[in-house]
Amino acid sequence: MLISAVEAFAMTDEGQGSVAATSGLARRLCALALLAASGGLLASACASNESSLFIRMRMAPTEDCTVACGPGEEFMTEDSVDAAFNLSHSATLLVGNQIVQRGDSDVLRTETSRVQLYEAEVRVADLAGNPVTEGYVVPITGLVDPGTGDDPGYNCTQVLLIDGATMDSLGRRSAELGRRDIEVVATVVVRGRTLGGQEVETAEWSYPVRVCFDCSPCVTHPENCCTGSTEKVCQELDEIERTCSGRRGPIDCRDLGTTCEDYKARRL
Repeated sequence: MLISAVEAFAMTDEGQGSVAATSGLARRLCALALLAASGGLLASACASNESSLFIRMRMAPTEDCTVACGPGEEFMTEDSVDAAFNLSHSATLLVGNQIVQRGDSDVLRTETSRVQLYEAEVRVADLAGNPVTEGYVVPITGLVDPGTGDDPGYNCTQVLLIDGATMDSLGRRSAELGRRDIEVVATVVVRGRTLGGQEVETAEWSYPVRVCFDCSPCVTHPENCCTGSTEKVCQELDEIERTCSGRRGPIDCRDLGTTCEDYKARRL
């Protein structure tokens, strides 16, 4: 009876896809434990609950391109990237933790509900849902405290929304279409582990990104200045205001280490 029940459970869990691979395995192991053990003591530890951990938003950089992390800070609803000058694209995401606090100093019980983030799974698709490239898993970091009362705990983590291969593919397509924007959606699942050893993951979170090729102004100074000359004339050149990640703006050839045209030619 135990074997047939486990087989039936495995059959119903097929077709989950790579995004749910980790949680699917956990559910199978939990099913075995629950079938073999009496009572429901293991149920809470094995439950798959995508509301415990969640992605709230993409944080907006400040004027100096740093990020303030918190639910009351500025956020962005769309990114724009020029593939001619960006090898890949990352964004800072705000992650919330709704697991209740369990620590109690009165009885010397440590807090086990903090979540250590360790990886994100990303898929990039066009607006019709067709995959642009295969999905990928990237390491991340961050420790998210449990909430207090009805308020979740929050922390930020940086996630690679568009990897190098995907950026190259989108950039070539934009160049073929005369620098037209290519609109895609990056779908992210963030995974973590509580200090008590419980695996948790977020529901899928989707975010739009516009990718173009050579749609940003690039300022080429005298070539020797672009390649790092320390001559006085190069040092006296006006500084160009830097553009933060996720926004398009002027590019300075001094940041590229070569002229704008040479750099773009290497990207195609």
